[in-house]
Amino acid sequence: MEETMEVYTGEEVTVEHIKALGDGGARFDITAEDGRKWRIDLTRDGDTEIVTSWRDDKLADLELPEWAGDVTARLARV
Repeated sequence: MEETMEVYTGEEVTVEHIKALGDGGARFDITAEDGRKWRIDLTRDGDTEIVTSWRDDKLADLELPEWAGDVTARLARV
C-alpha cells in the first residue's frame, strides 16, 4: 500500500510498505519528490536502518534527511 505524506518542509514523500519483518518491524520504501529513494527497516522500537538508497533510480549512498524522523515516527504509530 502506498501513501503520500507531507513533511514539515512542505515536501511530499511517498511511503510504501514492502513487508513485515520477523522481529515485529517492517520494511518501507520512502520516495522524495527530488528523485531520492530509501529502503528502510523500521523496528518495533522505532529504530531505523537504511537497507539501500537510490538517486534518480541509480544506487547511491544517501543519508536520511532530517524530515525522515517525522515520517518514521508516524509509521511507528500505525
